Amino acid sequence: MENYDERYSDKTSNVLGALSYLSVFFAPVLFPLIVWIVSQPPASNYSRNALFNHIFSWVFVALGFVSLLIGTSMGDSANFAIGITIWIIVAVLFFIWSLVLFIINIVRGIKLLII
Repeated sequence: MENYDERYSDKTSNVLGALSYLSVFFAPVLFPLIVWIVSQPPASNYSRNALFNHIFSWVFVALGFVSLLIGTSMGDSANFAIGITIWIIVAVLFFIWSLVLFIINIVRGIKLLII
C-alpha cells in the first residue's frame, strides 16, 4: 500500500497548473486569473502563484525602465558617472529578477507536466 495524497496525482489539476505557469507565453494575466477563479485546489493554488509571478515579473520590468529613465535624466548632476552607474546597476538587477521569475514559471510548468 502506497502512501500518497490523491489530490496531487490529479492530472487535470497538474495540466491546469502547468498551463497557468506556461501562460507567460500566451496570456500572462488572463489565463491564471480565470483558472484561479473557476478551479479547485491544487490547480487554483498553482494558478494563483503563476498569476503573482507574472505580475511581479512585469512590475520588475517596469521598475527597471523607470530606473533607466531616472539614471539618464541625471545629466546635470555633479556626480553623473557614479549616479548613472548606480541606476544602471539597479535597472539590470530588476531585469535579471524579472528573467529569473520568467524562468521559474517555465520550470514549474514543466515540473507539473512531468509529475
